[in-house]
Amino acid sequence: MGTLSLVWGLVLAPMGWVLLLAATATPRWRELPERPGYPRDLFFSDGLWESCVEALTQLGPACRTLPEDTAHFWPMWVLRAAAVGSLLLGALAYALAMLGARWWAPPPRPNLVATAGLLLMLAGATYLGATSYMAHRVLQDLTSPQTPPADRFHLGTCLYLGWSGGGAEVLAGVCLATSFCRKRGFVMRPAAAPYEVDY
Repeated sequence: MGTLSLVWGLVLAPMGWVLLLAATATPRWRELPERPGYPRDLFFSDGLWESCVEALTQLGPACRTLPEDTAHFWPMWVLRAAAVGSLLLGALAYALAMLGARWWAPPPRPNLVATAGLLLMLAGATYLGATSYMAHRVLQDLTSPQTPPADRFHLGTCLYLGWSGGGAEVLAGVCLATSFCRKRGFVMRPAAAPYEVDY
């Protein structure tokens, strides 16, 4: 059971990390197709660092850095720090898990693997918090009557990637943290076998 849990943790952790990396780097945290006042073939999207406009007639999106007022708004700094910190913490935790598993020289180090599991849970929870906060802000602006129709963005693809990756990181952390649990308490030992003595 412990080995299966360890393998699941070591498989889920890099999968979640790749999803988080894609969500952090791609400018699709909020999206707005068919923005009022603009041509219907334009697709607008914003990320943590860039704002993009994509036209159906062009090959790729035209991106620029976020506007000054958005880029220096303190929640954006917190979201960026949470995303990058979660990626770094996830990479560190996976390295610790690989060192703790010690496939090349048994026995494994359970304390190191459990620590890596806790760090992975923290990394995943941090990213889940960041994406959930952004989703809350997007939905709040979408439903607010004070928000102009041209600024009513929808939830972006990267939020779903972030939720999936964060969930995978948390699940990997749980698998790693519980892979070396031992039952404590009274252990029944078999009775010593009688032995014969030659006189």
